[in-house]
Amino acid sequence: MASATPNPNPIIIFLFILIMSSVAAVVAAAAGRDIFELYSREEMVELAGYGEDKLSTVLITGTLRCKTDSSSPSSPHQPSEPLSGALVQVKCSGSGIIKEKQARVEGITDEYGDFTIELPSDLHGIPNLDKACLVKVHRLPNNSPCQSAFLHWKQDDLQLLSLGNGIRTYTTGEIMFPKH
Repeated sequence: MASATPNPNPIIIFLFILIMSSVAAVVAAAAGRDIFELYSREEMVELAGYGEDKLSTVLITGTLRCKTDSSSPSSPHQPSEPLSGALVQVKCSGSGIIKEKQARVEGITDEYGDFTIELPSDLHGIPNLDKACLVKVHRLPNNSPCQSAFLHWKQDDLQLLSLGNGIRTYTTGEIMFPKH
């Protein structure tokens, strides 16, 4: 019994040669050209892994309050009022793979004294973000009874409040300024 060797299909051979020559032409053309000429901005962003779609969000939150009764002892339920319109800054610094990363992001407290500041995405990967970021109050409203006292405030480390669905939220908690 003679074994029959299958004859290659000429169409498959033709397609193979066509595909290989196309690949060779692209490689040859690319050899003398810059990579930025080969891809569009959107393709380069996608290749670099950044993309236009946000992959994560990091928020820093807190509340600023001014103690209204200077004679009451320090307690969790001391009378206070929200500090709306205060300028709050988050400063983060940490080592990246390539270089030192540092950024400052500002926010203003709302009518309840709350602030929420979103960090830029290039800072999301800083190790120990809760220790690498510092929250500082830069300016209180002019009519605040705590105007001169706020300069003596020292921030503790941020606390991780929640983590999920690509969102990390850190908080300073409630920051209470004494009345001057």
